[in-house]
Amino acid sequence: MPAPLVFRLGYVALNVVDAERAAEDTCNIAGARISGRENGRIMLTSNQRRAEVILYPAATDSLRRVGLEAVSPEAVAEVAARARKAGLKILSETPSLGCIDRAVTFLTSEGHAIEVHTPMPMDQPRRYHGPGVHPRFLDHINFAAIDPVKFAEDLHAATGMLLTERTAGYEIMWMRAADGRHHTLAAVKGNTGVHHISWEFRNFDGLKGIADELGTEGRRLLWGPGRHGAGDNLFLYYVDSAGFLIECIAEMEVIQDLDMPVRVSDPGENLSNWKVVNQWGALPSLEWIQHFSPCCGVDEHDDLLLLA
Repeated sequence: MPAPLVFRLGYVALNVVDAERAAEDTCNIAGARISGRENGRIMLTSNQRRAEVILYPAATDSLRRVGLEAVSPEAVAEVAARARKAGLKILSETPSLGCIDRAVTFLTSEGHAIEVHTPMPMDQPRRYHGPGVHPRFLDHINFAAIDPVKFAEDLHAATGMLLTERTAGYEIMWMRAADGRHHTLAAVKGNTGVHHISWEFRNFDGLKGIADELGTEGRRLLWGPGRHGAGDNLFLYYVDSAGFLIECIAEMEVIQDLDMPVRVSDPGENLSNWKVVNQWGALPSLEWIQHFSPCCGVDEHDDLLLLA
């Protein structure tokens, strides 16, 4: 099986009603820090990369765009060619940020905007002051899609990402990039949008710190801590100030075999199979299952790229 053309998650761009509050919340709870401000947008990171989360002031809270880091500059052009061949709409071949050298942005068949780009500059301090338990990096994003199977087909066709695991009824599809982590992108069956965004921490102590930071503001976890069956990672979830569901993880499974057969998991009715959903036993609440944040509308993307 050929290796994927993308190495890892690059960034997540969000439209938020209150960008200053969303930035403060990302710093205080998740433990990232502000790395820059440009044209009204706020950039945040947890490591040496220029930006991992980009906040855009907007009239509504929604997912704007997701960046995937290409394995090479040549891979960007290959993604553009493959996306066109698959019939996917190309929005732009101009990078959305001035610090990115090459990029192509395309839409999945349901309208998720994906920018495949050369790496962010590694020009931020490795260590920094600030509240929260500092994460290692932004790890993955779970989309919501009316047709998760078509979503996975689109991503494989354009980027070569590999399907690691799926549920028996195709309700969830987990896909990995060239770094081999169990999933960089996933899609859960639902309305077009995003289910959750995930930060990676060094160990379980980081997750405990998140729960304690939430408690200082009188807030609670939505689910966890626990250990997922798919990915074998530790987890907990909370909702941020803009209404996005945030996962904090540690110990994600890494897969080196490009030819590993796709795993098929039985999640049970309403995610009731604890061995797959949470090996520690506690099942998700209805609030977690039904959580959803929209993407900006398909007809908005062309206008948004002008303000990228």
